[in-house]
Amino acid sequence: MHARMQDSEREMERHEREWRGRLDEMQSKAAESQAQKRRFPERWIAPAALKALYADYVNATQAKLRNRDVEQALEQGQWETDAAVEERYTLMLATVGEQSARLDECKHRNASSMEAVANARERYIDVLRATVRRYRKNIVELGQLAGVEVHADLPHLDNDDMVLRQAELKVSFNFDGKGSIGLNDGEASGGQQVIKSLILLVGLLKDDEMPGGFVFIDEPFAHLDVRNIQLVGHFLKSTRAQYVLTTPITHNVEVFEPADITLVTAKKPRDARWAPPIGVLQRRAESG
Repeated sequence: MHARMQDSEREMERHEREWRGRLDEMQSKAAESQAQKRRFPERWIAPAALKALYADYVNATQAKLRNRDVEQALEQGQWETDAAVEERYTLMLATVGEQSARLDECKHRNASSMEAVANARERYIDVLRATVRRYRKNIVELGQLAGVEVHADLPHLDNDDMVLRQAELKVSFNFDGKGSIGLNDGEASGGQQVIKSLILLVGLLKDDEMPGGFVFIDEPFAHLDVRNIQLVGHFLKSTRAQYVLTTPITHNVEVFEPADITLVTAKKPRDARWAPPIGVLQRRAESG
């Protein structure tokens, strides 16, 4: 009986040593696991990340099998073994990050530029509308001075390339109540063609501060009869604009009617050293 009790005690001691050894081993593994866990990045052991791992691998066995497959692929695959590759990769990542930042900055500047261009374009179109309206007002007023009824249809101007390309100011003239004629209609006489051109030209220079601007006109009376010369001369004087007119030598004094000052020039004779002096004729101011 005593011997059996001693055997039982020895068996219990053996089991105690075994379980204590297992306990120490488990505690050691737990401590090692905790130490490894502390070395993991926070994002690896976040609850959401752990939940995703559980969903992918179910248990540790499946994770080990997957890890073994990856290690086998790494061992058997064709991989770059140059130690400088990692350094180059790091440098390339830094370069890509810098270029991405520059790209974002350029995109921001482009967006700001596009907005500025759109605003400037809107303002430009507003100025263009006002300019066209003023020009129509000018040519209508100049037509009244010439005794010509001028019609101008304002174009539709909008912030659209196609609309702007197709925009045009359509102008027509009615001389002596005989019906409207366009800019290039062949029905107008020579004098009427000159007056049309002068109306359109002076209208570009006329504004509230400058009644007609300063215009240089080359031979406006060429090929006109006396009546049309009178009409064109009367129109030139009525606009209150300043003109420099050229005309060949003529005996028709109507040509000089619009001029306050006439300069007469001549070519240098073949045997002379100088050209003849410029002749100056100035119209006397009309009294009271």
